[in-house]
Amino acid sequence: MITYISNELFHLVGRTRPIDHEYNYNILSKILDEMCVTHYPHNPNVIEHTLTLNIDKSIFSGDLIAPKMVCFCDIPFEALNIHIQKYGSFGLSFPRNFLIANGARPVTYVPYQPSDWRGTWGTIHGAGLLNDWENVWRGSYEHIAKLNESTSRIRSLGIVPKSAAEAADALEDLLTQQLAFTKPFNSELPDNDPSNYYMEREWRKIANLPFTVTDIAEIIVHPTFRDRMEKKYPSFIGKIKNAPI
Repeated sequence: MITYISNELFHLVGRTRPIDHEYNYNILSKILDEMCVTHYPHNPNVIEHTLTLNIDKSIFSGDLIAPKMVCFCDIPFEALNIHIQKYGSFGLSFPRNFLIANGARPVTYVPYQPSDWRGTWGTIHGAGLLNDWENVWRGSYEHIAKLNESTSRIRSLGIVPKSAAEAADALEDLLTQQLAFTKPFNSELPDNDPSNYYMEREWRKIANLPFTVTDIAEIIVHPTFRDRMEKKYPSFIGKIKNAPI
């Protein structure tokens, strides 16, 4: 039976070298040895809930905000083929509810068309909307930075701001969180194009994700590595599956 969404979300490890099976097997092995899905620089002993500003970058390149995060895709196992072509045949999955409990949430996709670049920026969709979000963030950040030169950043999470300084601080956090979970994509690209990000149904979690054996839903490997993985990790037998290539 083909399902619309998945109750488990996958993290595949071959983004930079999708067909280098030995390399990706070793990355997956490292994750299983450390029992932690990590972000760059991949230190499982450090938990940082931070969002880094790259003021000279753009929302269109995806690196205006560079959060320390790990990513997952909401794609049913049987439909992973296109994702595997982009990200390799090795990875693991976790139940959706486990990831939600650990702070994961889906990104907001904003489609644009190449013709947007030649049109007006005064629109509330596509590239015009993305450009507006970026400029609101840049302008707000500059004013907040000046305000914070003379005031301390003290704000309690979930509490209504009581002063202009607290309101500015809250606005910065709100905008940063919004942009960190925003992903533009060219809506005219074919489904299997590496830059057609919408097809990934991405979820993000800020900071590393420690886990236990029981937290894992499935481990997927290229079929030629199945026996090797089971010999190395006998405690995972029953969870290890061939990637649907």
